[in-house]
Parts: sequence; structure tokens; C-alpha cells
Amino acid sequence: MRPLLGAAAALALAAGLAGCTMSIPVARPTPSGLSYSGPRTPPVTLKVVDARAGEELTFHVLTAGLSGSTVRLDGMDAPVTVLAENLAAELEGRGYPVKVLTDPAASADVELRVTRYRIVSRQIPGFGPWEAMHQFRATLVAGPRQRTIHAYFFNSKRPLTGARDLRQPCFDLPQSILVKEIASKVNRAALGFQAGEATVDELVRRARSKEEAEGGPWLELVELGGTDNPGAMEALKRYTGHRDELVRAVAYDAIGMLGPERELPFLEGRFGSRTLETRELVMALKAIGDAGDAGDTEAADLVRLQTSHEDYDDEAGLRYLVDLYSGR
Repeated sequence: MRPLLGAAAALALAAGLAGCTMSIPVARPTPSGLSYSGPRTPPVTLKVVDARAGEELTFHVLTAGLSGSTVRLDGMDAPVTVLAENLAAELEGRGYPVKVLTDPAASADVELRVTRYRIVSRQIPGFGPWEAMHQFRATLVAGPRQRTIHAYFFNSKRPLTGARDLRQPCFDLPQSILVKEIASKVNRAALGFQAGEATVDELVRRARSKEEAEGGPWLELVELGGTDNPGAMEALKRYTGHRDELVRAVAYDAIGMLGPERELPFLEGRFGSRTLETRELVMALKAIGDAGDAGDTEAADLVRLQTSHEDYDDEAGLRYLVDLYSGR
């Protein structure tokens, strides 16, 4: 098997990855296979439009300790096209009667105008962890209605042996979460499908069976967030106390997908304590930002106010989230 790192990158690894050259293949997310029910309507067409411009056209941005590095994400040369294909597979896997279009000239019932879709990677100097901030912003247009849709996930990994350490936690996992989150938010805003109680119960059962497994039940929590069934909320809140930080972070993210408006006191209490680990702190604020997207002005203001907190300057994962949800 050909190694993912060349000799120059292997040498650079001893002092961090600054100045390295590497290629990382990004996997296509596995679509959900959940059972949903919804209104009996003719198939809906959803057009995904690449409306990025200027600096937004750079999909993978390397900052801080990675400045001067070259990192190729194989399979992502046309990221919005790939996103549309992954979104189509996810919607089909859920059984939604939706056809995804990418032709800019095509007419469609619903349009998703993508203005930001990018990954910002950095490495903490001194052989620190690689941090990856996955960001998405789009305007969903359905007839006279328009709504901003955000998705965000932040993860990190210390690259002990090279690129193969980074692929799953810093690229594949966040990309899978983003695709499922975008599908869930398009559904909430424009389609109206909901998983039944039996599906929620099955996901909760599967999550419990993976509680002690490596990585934990992160996928089940993302799928619970996509059920659009309020009955999933208590399980998600329970997993914010899981022993694994990644699971806790995903639980907060999924609360934001499911509908955080009624959970703001819970979220604000957890975030306001400033006692959470970095990833879960960021994702708790992200769920608050999702409530802001749904029309809660106090939640939106709380996100914007973070620009004056010391964590905004010190924590890149928090800063990129705040900027994303604040329209920067």
C-alpha cells in the first residue's frame, strides 16, 4: 500500500505538519436508512446553487501552523457539486420524495443557494493537534419564504503517524455530520417529514448499545437530531453528560438540528458556565445559534456578543463558529 505521507511530510511530522505536502482522500458519507412519514405530495425538486464568490471559492483554507503547507483533499475538486450529490443520497436514503438538481438554469420548487462551504484547518504550534472547522451557510428559498441555513462542526486530532490519523476525525466525520444536518434543516424548513416513535426508539436502543464502544454513538445522535420528532430530545440531552467529549459535542449539535428553541435555558446554562471542554462548549453555542436562525433574537444576540469574550481570540473553533452564525 502506498503511504499517505511522503518523505518530506514524514520528516515534518516530528516538529508538526507545517510546510508539509500531503493528499487526503475524503470519503462519501453513508446515507441514513431511517423511516420517515410526511405529507403525500408530488416529488419536490431541490436545486443546489453554488453562489460562492471571492475568497469563499477556496474550499480548504490552511492557517496558523499549516501556512505554507499543501494539502489536497482528493474527491473534493468541485465541493458544492459533491455536496449536492451527497445531499441527494441522504434525502433518498430517508425516503423523501425529493429530486436534487444542479443545473443553474433549471427551475425548481426549492432552491438552496450556497454562499459558504469550506474547511479551515490549522495546527497548534509545537506538534499540537490539527483542528478542522467545517462551515456551511446557504439561503433556502421556497416560494416567497427565505431562511438562512447554517451547519458547523469542529473537531481535532493530534497526528501521531500522519495523514491517516486525520482523515476520519478531521474530514470524514465532520463532512458526514454536515450533510445530514443540511438535509435535516431543509426538511424542517421546507418539507415537513418526521420519523415516528418506533424509529426514535430504535435509534435510542442503538445508541445505548454503542455507549462503551470506541467513538461512541455519534452517528445515532446525529440521526436522532434529524428525526424532527420532539420525543428524541430527552435522549440527546442525556448524552451531553456522556464520558466522551466527542459524543457530548455531537449531542449538542443534534439538539440544534432537532429544534433548540425550547431548550434555550438548558443550553444557555451549560454554555454560560464556561466549564465545558472546548468542543462541547463550541457546539453548545452552535445549538444556541440554531435557535437564532429559527427566529430567536436573544439567542442570535448571545452568539454575536461572543466577539468581546477572550475565548473569541484564543479559541479558533469558537471564533469561526461565531463569525459563521453572525454573517461574517
